[in-house]
Amino acid sequence: MKPTRVACLAILLAVLPCLELHAASARGGIDRLMTAYHRCGQFNGVILVKRGDEVIYERAFGLANREWNVANTPDSKFLIGSVSKSYTALMVLILANEGLIDLDATINTYIPRYDGPGKNQATIRQMLTHTSGIPNHGAIPDLSKKRVRWMYDSDQYLELVKETAPKFAPGTGFEYSGIAYNLLAIICEKVTNKSFGELLRQRIFVPLRMSDSTLNSNLDVDARRAYGYEYYLLDGYKLPSYISMDHCKGSGGILSTVGDMAKFNHECFDAQTLTSKPLYKAMLTPHVKDWQYYGYGWWIDTVDVNGDKKTLISHGGSTDGYKAYSTRVVEDRTDIIILENDYFRTDVGVKWCYDLTNDIIDILAGKEVPEPKKSIAKELGLTIGREGIDKALAQLAVLKKDPAYQVGARDYYVLASELDSKNGLKAESIRIFEAGLADHPDDFRLNYYLAERLAGTDDTRALELYKKCIQLYDDNEANARFSEEYKKAVTAVNGPRSGAIQ
Repeated sequence: MKPTRVACLAILLAVLPCLELHAASARGGIDRLMTAYHRCGQFNGVILVKRGDEVIYERAFGLANREWNVANTPDSKFLIGSVSKSYTALMVLILANEGLIDLDATINTYIPRYDGPGKNQATIRQMLTHTSGIPNHGAIPDLSKKRVRWMYDSDQYLELVKETAPKFAPGTGFEYSGIAYNLLAIICEKVTNKSFGELLRQRIFVPLRMSDSTLNSNLDVDARRAYGYEYYLLDGYKLPSYISMDHCKGSGGILSTVGDMAKFNHECFDAQTLTSKPLYKAMLTPHVKDWQYYGYGWWIDTVDVNGDKKTLISHGGSTDGYKAYSTRVVEDRTDIIILENDYFRTDVGVKWCYDLTNDIIDILAGKEVPEPKKSIAKELGLTIGREGIDKALAQLAVLKKDPAYQVGARDYYVLASELDSKNGLKAESIRIFEAGLADHPDDFRLNYYLAERLAGTDDTRALELYKKCIQLYDDNEANARFSEEYKKAVTAVNGPRSGAIQ
C-alpha cells in the first residue's frame, strides 16, 4: 500500500526536528573546533560549510590586515591559488562544447608558434589531467629568484616556457603542472580573442552571480581583499614576497570569497548549466592516479564515514600569503570551503586545510573531534629566533606545566629537524633533540635523528643512541615504519669500519 500524502507529511514533520537538531549540533561542534584552532594560532581566515541549500556554518576569524588591525569578515576576498584550476578546466569545457576547442587536439593547433615542452604532441585533455609531460612552475630557470617578479603578456610567457624541458612523453606519466594550466588559459584567449580575465567574468562569474570574484591583477585595488601574510618559525608573521600574477593566469590567479566559491561548486556538482552534461561528467571522472585520482581540474578520492564510502572531490591551493581548500562530499551534497591569509612557511604547530576538512567531515558524521592545544614547539621556535636557545629552554620548562599547551615527541622532532635543515641551527637542533629525549627517552625518531646529528662530532654518544634505536626497533612493532633508519643504525653499529662508528 502506498503511503498517503498525510502519512508522508507526518513522516516529514517527524524527521525535520531531527535534521535541525543534527545541524545545530554540527554547527556547535564546528564552531568549537574552529575557535580553538584560531585561539591556538592555527587558523586565520573564513570557513563555509554548506549542505544542499542550507548553510550549516559560516564564520570569519582573525585579521584581514595586521598592520591596521582590520578583521576578516565572511565576505572577505582571498587569492584561492590552485583551486583556480577548476575554473580554468570549466572554461576549457565551455569552449569545447561550443566547438572552439578540441580536447584531443595538440597545443600547437591553437598556438602554432608554441615551441615549449609537449610541442606538437601534448593534447588539451592531457594538459587538463596533468599527463602532458609539461613541468610545473619550478622548472622555469631563475623563477623563484627574480623572474617571478616580472610582468609578462601571453606571448612573453610562451617565450619563458620554451626554456623548460618535458618531464616525460605526453600520456606516459603524471606531473602536476601549473604551466600547463597557464597554457590552457592562453589557448582560451587565442580561440576567443578575449583576455582570460574577461572570459571568466563573462562566461562564469556573471552567469553564476559571482559578483565578488575576479582574475586578480597586481595593479587592482579591490575592496574587502584580505591581505596575505606568511608565518616563519623564527620570525613569526611577515609580508609575502612579490609575485607577478601573470605567472598564475590559469593556474592560480582568482580572487574570491567562500560564498562565491559555493556558487561555483553548486554549478559544477548540481546545476550544470554552463556546458554539456557529458563534459561535466568527464570533468568529475577519475582519469589518472597520483596520490589521489585527478579529473579535469579536480582531485577525486573516497573516505570512510561511519562505514560508508563517500566520494570527495576537492582542490587545494596556495600562493604566497594564502591557502585555500574546496571540497564537495558528493553523496551528502556538502561543501566545505576554507580560505586563509596566513601561509605557514613552517611545519611546526600547523594544521593544514585538508586536515581541518577531515575534522569537519568527522563532526558532520557525529564523531567527537578533540580540540587542539597551543603548540609549545611553535612558541619555542619564535623564542629561539628572537632571544636564543637558552631562553627557549627556560620557556619550555614553564609551558610544560600549562594545560593549555602541548608538546609531544613529534613536536620535538619537527622543531629540531626544521631548526637544522631549514635554518642551519644545528647546535640549537641538538639541544631540542636532547630536551625531547628527556621527556620521551624511548622515541625511535628522537634517538635516531639525534644520533645522525652527533655522528662525526660526538661518536660515543651517537653510538649509544644507535644501539638504543636497534633495541627500540626489535622490541616494538610500532617502530616497523622506521625500517630504513633501523638498517642504517645497524650499519653504524656493526658495519664495515669504513662506514660505521666503532
